[in-house]
Amino acid sequence: MDYEQDYVMRMIKDMVRALALVLFGKKDIRYEIPEENDRTDADNLYMKILHMADQGEINEAENILLTEIPEDTPDYHVMKTDFYQHISEYSDDFLAEHNYTREEILEGLESIAQDYGLLDSEVHVRL
Repeated sequence: MDYEQDYVMRMIKDMVRALALVLFGKKDIRYEIPEENDRTDADNLYMKILHMADQGEINEAENILLTEIPEDTPDYHVMKTDFYQHISEYSDDFLAEHNYTREEILEGLESIAQDYGLLDSEVHVRL
């Protein structure tokens, strides 16, 4: 792995940690999918999104996440953060094979930080 990719991976991990701590008061973020009879439509759609991403349909899954789950869904930003953290665990080869980059993962996390006013327009973390 080259230096640039290693740097981007560290930035992703740092961004996830910062979002977890500042926004949610936790050391890490994982969206916990409830038991089957307690799931909402958003939970079921999120499970489908993760499955799609795991099958290599990362861009399609991201598009569904950003357009079909309402932003006022409880824990929506936890769900989004968990999605980017989940796909950051894919190998570089898997990401490349499916036309997705670590830079796109970082951009997704930065958009969450911007939603909360933690990132200015010049993309400098203000934490």
